[in-house]
Amino acid sequence: METKDMAEFYQKLEIDRNNPKDYLLKKMNDWPEFQSFCCTKTEVEKLVNPQHINNTRHSKYSNHSLIEAFEKSNQPGRCRKFLDDPSYFLKYMKSTPEQRVKMNGFGLGGNTIILSEYKGKFSIGDGNHRVLFAKVARIPLVYATVKVYTPDPKRTDLFKRAKAIGIILKDYVGNPNSCAAYLADELDYNPRCEPYRTFEDLENIETSLLEIQEELSQIQTNESHKSKFRQMLNKVFFR
Repeated sequence: METKDMAEFYQKLEIDRNNPKDYLLKKMNDWPEFQSFCCTKTEVEKLVNPQHINNTRHSKYSNHSLIEAFEKSNQPGRCRKFLDDPSYFLKYMKSTPEQRVKMNGFGLGGNTIILSEYKGKFSIGDGNHRVLFAKVARIPLVYATVKVYTPDPKRTDLFKRAKAIGIILKDYVGNPNSCAAYLADELDYNPRCEPYRTFEDLENIETSLLEIQEELSQIQTNESHKSKFRQMLNKVFFR
């Protein structure tokens, strides 16, 4: 529900709630499909144009337009503060988390914005309310910690080779420096299944894939092909 402060906020920004501009109607789900294993990952801190942040992993906002997500985030207090002192937000949004703490007295967690970046597109990991507000208010820059995913040819090749023989490679949540290998059909039916094996580096993966391919080449196509394939995978993965 639109409050008095939000109505005044919209009026100041020349936003017609009954006829929103195009940027307000874009849904917060613009994010390309990709396999994180196929990318190298780096973490940087930088200034980002909030208009380039068009996705959020928060289910409460991800399937709504920007203006709908903003209103669901319930920010009349921030609207009031902007009306009283818009320069505060211009400074706050481009400040580091440490500088923000000094500005408002809250902890680092409540002053940090975390994003993911892939091929020039950005997704919100933490700081949904502040980013939504910055987008609607047309604040030019926000300071954020950004996890940058960069496509890596070798990782992509390993992923494709593994997938071709029924294995899915994914980053292993238990250890950010490891990779986990899952049987593809089990992953499809149960995304929370345990990995069959974890690897510490790409060479381990490559060696295992070669071993599996050699075993496969010795299996003749017959009615028990699938069970033999499963037995072979178990031998390779559980030894």
